[in-house]
Amino acid sequence: MVEKKKTSRYSAEFRERAVHLLEEHRSDYPSLSAACREIGGKLGCSGGSVFVSLYGVLGWRIGCFVMALIVLSLTAPMLFYNQENREVFPVSPQELRPGLLNAIRRGEIWCGIVLTIMYEMSGRLVQGLTGPFLIDQGISLNAVGIFNGIGGVVSGLCGTIAGGMMVSRAGAKNAMYMIAICHAVLLAVIFSSIKLHFLSTPILFSLFVCEATLVASSFVASYSRLMILTSPYQPGIDFTLFQSASAIVAALLGVTGSVMAGKIGYDKVFLLSVLLSIATIVLIPLINYFMRKYNYK
Repeated sequence: MVEKKKTSRYSAEFRERAVHLLEEHRSDYPSLSAACREIGGKLGCSGGSVFVSLYGVLGWRIGCFVMALIVLSLTAPMLFYNQENREVFPVSPQELRPGLLNAIRRGEIWCGIVLTIMYEMSGRLVQGLTGPFLIDQGISLNAVGIFNGIGGVVSGLCGTIAGGMMVSRAGAKNAMYMIAICHAVLLAVIFSSIKLHFLSTPILFSLFVCEATLVASSFVASYSRLMILTSPYQPGIDFTLFQSASAIVAALLGVTGSVMAGKIGYDKVFLLSVLLSIATIVLIPLINYFMRKYNYK
């Protein structure tokens, strides 16, 4: 039986550099798991930091058990929450009972799922490339760590505030248009900078912070738009479907972007993200048309 070769989401050069950084800074951390977690986070390729910490302290089996207890403890309060409210919503018990089938049978939910996938494609494709790209440009690990830490917090806060202001003044639908146009322009600038090798560190940091800010703003605008599609009888279930679609897009396109960057280069991946963002701007009116069919403006 021939074993199928597993495709890595990172290039051989990036993996070699990551191993070198781990060996170089191993002595700066109390354990190997701590070193992997911190260095991996600065490179933008780590995940599940809580579990990694449990694994480093308690081992694999006990760490899995403790993680399972944490998940159960966080979900247990939902068992005591009753979403039914017959006094507020004077409808029949059958209509009032929340359920997944009640969500997927409604056309507006599918409009929201398509809108979520379409609106997040371009940003998700390049979201995980910032750290690897900066490392490949020879920027130090400490600088990348500071950028991912402070830059991520600043861009998230600024993007959330800017997105909220745009939604408040222009409405969620118009805010989505404006953010999508700005995102397309910024991705085109990033692509041009990579293609023309105009890659000074201050310019790179500024461009990627602006891109992260726009992504945060887009979440505020799109979530505000999606909330009007949820039923007052089961908003949690409806919105969870939108978030699940977002998570699937993030996972699939994140891996796709990383693999493509290793094979065809960062510039072509950013070019594809530009094309996807333009397609988003073109397709938004189509989604809004279908939403009007369900009496949503």
